[in-house]
Amino acid sequence: MSDVNGSPAPALPIDAPAWTVKARPVVDLSSRILCLVIGGGLLVGGLVGLFTDVGEGQLVTVLAAGLLLLVMPSIVDWLGSLKLGPFEVHLVREIAATARGTANTLRRMGMERELDAYATVYTELRGSDLKALRGAILDRIVQRVSNASAVQKFDKGEVKDLFKRGSPIVRVLALGLMEGDPSLIDSGVLLEAVNKSLTGNEQFHALKVIRDGWGQLSQAERTELLDAISSNPQIENGTARRAVAREIQGLRESPWIPSNT
Repeated sequence: MSDVNGSPAPALPIDAPAWTVKARPVVDLSSRILCLVIGGGLLVGGLVGLFTDVGEGQLVTVLAAGLLLLVMPSIVDWLGSLKLGPFEVHLVREIAATARGTANTLRRMGMERELDAYATVYTELRGSDLKALRGAILDRIVQRVSNASAVQKFDKGEVKDLFKRGSPIVRVLALGLMEGDPSLIDSGVLLEAVNKSLTGNEQFHALKVIRDGWGQLSQAERTELLDAISSNPQIENGTARRAVAREIQGLRESPWIPSNT
């Protein structure tokens, strides 16, 4: 384009991408390295355990977790290049129906297609033999939104609405946002996720939020949540849930935990 005198018009400035978008490659690379390091460590530990008196069930769990972490970067690459068909789950669009601001923030961070792909594959995986893979994919969704809420501010009311009105996968996603930003924690949501969880994964992430956000809870909220955890028989059905619950119960006597009361 030129001005009226025939001289070239100055180029219009191009908006620079948000720093969170530019930081994504670094975060993704760090996640891949972490998966490989932890996965390799678990495999080595499992192989060493073959020559000790460690129980067979524990060995299988450690070896399976290590192998899953080693292949996770390849799964991520596959999901990123996946051309989704008619059964695609529009997760971010579903979020927008309840929490438009939350959905717009995830879109600005370039996460829509990735989260939709994860949700689609998670929904399509069936069978008890794929339970571990489904759990790993859902954990990946939670980790991605947790990373997002650690660097971007989300609305607490919207996050609460997402949990209250969302599908099982969206409920867990709302807990993931709380994991990344403790200021989003709502004790009522956590109480429901412990007492009336729709999935074991939801209950597990609620317990993680309670443990890591202990300092954000009032004394009355802590007591109510501890009572709910102690009286819930479902927690004992999951090894990971049971372990986190024990850690929470130990916080009752931890004087160094900060309090907002």
